Amino acid sequence: MERRGNITTRLRQYTAYADDILLTTRTEQPLLGTFRKLKETSAQYGLIVNGQKTKYLRCTRKNYKSEELQIDSMYQEQVQPYKYLGSTVNSDNSIEEEIENRITLGNKAYYANQFFYKSRLVSKKSKLKLYCSIIRSAVTHTCETWILKETIKKTS
Repeated sequence: MERRGNITTRLRQYTAYADDILLTTRTEQPLLGTFRKLKETSAQYGLIVNGQKTKYLRCTRKNYKSEELQIDSMYQEQVQPYKYLGSTVNSDNSIEEEIENRITLGNKAYYANQFFYKSRLVSKKSKLKLYCSIIRSAVTHTCETWILKETIKKTS
């Protein structure tokens, strides 16, 4: 596979982290070919693609009904939003849901540790370290990849 460029200049692209692989293509044909090649190459190294964990997401402005995609003898379920490496990916490529999830995680982190924040025995310096290491990191995880629209900026 071609490693350079991005999805605007190539027909297909892949992202891999440990045993998670994300294939991105512009049309269905390159997806089928790339998946078959991935499956064959994996088999050469004794690895098997888990058909039950394999899903696909169609990103388009058009409304499509949810359908299964058949590649060889495997059927892949179409998903709408899904989590990939802790980030929510959806079909309309909007970031609002991800931001809401991150704020919710920050609130959960705060309420899980509220005993420390309300305690007078814990110094302000320690509370600030706790905030920076737990709450802020939970809220801002992968925020460098967010593309914020004006409407999102105004609501914050």
